[in-house]
Amino acid sequence: MDFHRIKQIVQTEHTLQDNEWKGAVVFLCNEEHVFFIKRSDKMPTHGGQMAFVGGHKKDGEDPWEVAQREFEEETSLARESLDFLGFLPIVMTARMQPIVPVMCLLKTPTQDFLRDVKSNGEWVDMVAYPWKELIQEDSWQFAWRNGYAKFPVLFHPMRRGSFIPYSQDYHTHLLWGATASMVWDFLRLYYKSSDG
Repeated sequence: MDFHRIKQIVQTEHTLQDNEWKGAVVFLCNEEHVFFIKRSDKMPTHGGQMAFVGGHKKDGEDPWEVAQREFEEETSLARESLDFLGFLPIVMTARMQPIVPVMCLLKTPTQDFLRDVKSNGEWVDMVAYPWKELIQEDSWQFAWRNGYAKFPVLFHPMRRGSFIPYSQDYHTHLLWGATASMVWDFLRLYYKSSDG
């Protein structure tokens, strides 16, 4: 990934009103990988799903502050491991919660990060998934969801052996829902910017 181009497509200023967003996630990446957690089945929402580290805002926080706090809480690592790149467009969750993806460059090498990261109990695995897998357009699928409104739900299978896990779990995972939408939206912006 070209991080110079990424800095041109993300928004670096927080311009949302307090009532326009409920929380933020850390869209964590480096030159080769994007980092996802597998949420614990015991979590009250999105249990067992692949997701980004993140959560709801507290009073007075902006999305970057939420992302840094959630990163520290959920990984036991210092926020200094993150290099802020910018904000991506809001994505609505299945529960109609507007979430801000905060794109961050991981300063730590992948293997060191996976060795040092510790779960706070919200997740059972973390994977380093290659960009080269995510950018394969033919590996993405969608279906229509009817709920509050009709909208597409994106799916991307994370094939066994294509990622580096924190644990020894090499089973296939499915990236879908809001997290998949965040990745798809980013890829759309990234490749649109390269067209001209």
